[in-house]
Amino acid sequence: MGAGASAADASKAVTDASPADLAGFVNGLSAEDRNKVIGALSGSMSAIDKVLAQTKKTICVCGGGNASHTYMSLFSNRGYTVNVFADFGDEAEKLTKARDECGGLTILDRCDPANPKEIKGTVNKISKDPAEIFPESDIIFISLPSFAFKPILDKLKPNMKDGTVIFYLPGQGGCDFIVRKECAEELASGKLSFCGAMPMPFNCRIKDYGKTVDLAAFKDMFDLAAFPGADGPKCGQLLSDILGKPVNVGGNMAALHLQGANPNIHPARVYGLWGDWDGKTPYAENPLFYETWDDKSAEIAEGISNERCAVWRAICDKTNGTAGKPGDVKELKEYIFQCYGKAIADPSTTKGVFATNDGYKGFKCPMKEVEGGWVPDFKNRYFSEDFPDSFAIYKGLADLAGVSTPTMDKCFLWAQPYMEKEYITGEVGSAKLDGKDAMETKAPQAYGYTTLEAFLG
Repeated sequence: MGAGASAADASKAVTDASPADLAGFVNGLSAEDRNKVIGALSGSMSAIDKVLAQTKKTICVCGGGNASHTYMSLFSNRGYTVNVFADFGDEAEKLTKARDECGGLTILDRCDPANPKEIKGTVNKISKDPAEIFPESDIIFISLPSFAFKPILDKLKPNMKDGTVIFYLPGQGGCDFIVRKECAEELASGKLSFCGAMPMPFNCRIKDYGKTVDLAAFKDMFDLAAFPGADGPKCGQLLSDILGKPVNVGGNMAALHLQGANPNIHPARVYGLWGDWDGKTPYAENPLFYETWDDKSAEIAEGISNERCAVWRAICDKTNGTAGKPGDVKELKEYIFQCYGKAIADPSTTKGVFATNDGYKGFKCPMKEVEGGWVPDFKNRYFSEDFPDSFAIYKGLADLAGVSTPTMDKCFLWAQPYMEKEYITGEVGSAKLDGKDAMETKAPQAYGYTTLEAFLG
């Protein structure tokens, strides 16, 4: 049926169409009739099909952080209409002022050190009012600390467009637990598709707020899982089209939670750096976090990697392979090479994939300056976010699967006193995520999942 078809003709033809055919059918209508038909078919189409039916897609970027700056410029440069929801403090006003002053936001792209370049884009609308942004947003990108997800979801839900896809990157941090609880009806009705994807797409830092962002690395490949699960392949293709990178689609969010990103990297490295610190004597300097990666940090990182992979294998065994296959969760060295590829000079060792990685250059350690030098900053996000919001998910899944995690236990038991928290109790190798602060984490247990069967659904 051509672009001149009426909504009545469309309604009649659709009675014999399968849900998989609906998006292509609707795309052949005029803009006015397309909107009518999408509304009429809201109970028959998935959220991703409704989004794909839009010829001009609008992306909402949430927040004004490092990754959000890169999204703003990259997506608008690639031809998408980009709006920004920024409700923290005065960030909306600051972003608007910066846009108006310089006409757009520039990415200083040094992913290839031999060929630096600039990417400039201009966003359409910036607001702290959810009613101005979310009702016209087909696709929503959220790359914020996991503690910020629930407040955004609370504002999004009453303003959500019928046909919304959320991409949450990185997909670790338990936000899928929140969505399953808070948006069960929207997921079931085809109003919403939620996707977690790994890893965080960029290593980047804001240089001039709202104006320039330094991009050190743009990861090579991504893994994605979706709710509803059937939406995964189309959501994965959409993300691939937007980012211009390949996306692997899996069927189970647990595999994403167990990938070797920040919760494998940061706890291992901080323990490698300061596991033998006396708790008071300052260090002479704040070293580079990755370029000085040493054998001790590599050993701890490999131990965590082995344990989380063992958890995933146990899940595969206990579900007779229905949850996925062992290869869905990769050991750390392989995973980092998958993400960074040619940016790594020496990919032969775990130490090498960090210490010789151009994408990791220039980042200092999470330390604070004090009289006489530098000490670890246990309020830094490498502790305050990574331990409870993602490392605890490793441990929580390990407890559900019945897998011992001596390396994880060692890191938790060392960090907890400095953080004034108690997430796990017991001895190394037999500790459990049952401390007085365990329910503050994003582990499955904090959302009422006390058995592996319940968590996997």
